[in-house]
Amino acid sequence: MQLDNFITVGKVLSSFGLKGQVKVDVYLKDLTALNSFDNFCIGDTLLKSKINFLKKTKKSIWVAAIPETKNKEQADKLKGHLIYIETKYLPSLMTDEFYYKDLTGLQIKIEGSIQKGFVHHVCNFGSGDLLEVSLNDSEGTIYIPFNKDNVSKIDLTNRTIILTPLKGLLA
Repeated sequence: MQLDNFITVGKVLSSFGLKGQVKVDVYLKDLTALNSFDNFCIGDTLLKSKINFLKKTKKSIWVAAIPETKNKEQADKLKGHLIYIETKYLPSLMTDEFYYKDLTGLQIKIEGSIQKGFVHHVCNFGSGDLLEVSLNDSEGTIYIPFNKDNVSKIDLTNRTIILTPLKGLLA
C-alpha cells in the first residue's frame, strides 16, 4: 500500500454504543479542522468515507459516526484502523512550520562535525517535538529536541537538516 500522499490523523480505538459509532484518537493539533475535511480514508484498504466527529470525550478522544457503519459489529471491525487524509487537503503552513511526515527521512548534518545521519521519526511525548535520529557512527537512535537551539536550518528541497546540538547532547 502506497501512503506517500496520505497523512495519519487518527486511530479508531473502539466501538461506542450500539448504533455503529466509534471512539477515535485524533492526532491533529488543531481539532477544529476535523469537520472541515470531506473525506477520510480508513484502514489499509483506504476506504473513503465522511467521518462526523460528534463530541470530544477526553483531550484527543472523540466519538464519531461513519455513515457506512450502522451497528456495533461493523464498528468493532474498525478497531485499530488508522485514519488518513490526503496531503493535498492539508492547510498551508507558516514559515518554519513542518509536517512530521516531511521531516522523516531527511539527512542530518552536524555543524562543525563530520557526523551525519538521518531522521527516523518525529515524536512528541508531551514536552515538545523530538527528532529521533540515527547517526552513522552509532547503532542506536538518539532524541534531539526540535527547537532553534538544536536545529539551525531545514532545507526540504535538498532534504537536509543542519543540527547545532547543545553541548553534551550527543555525548
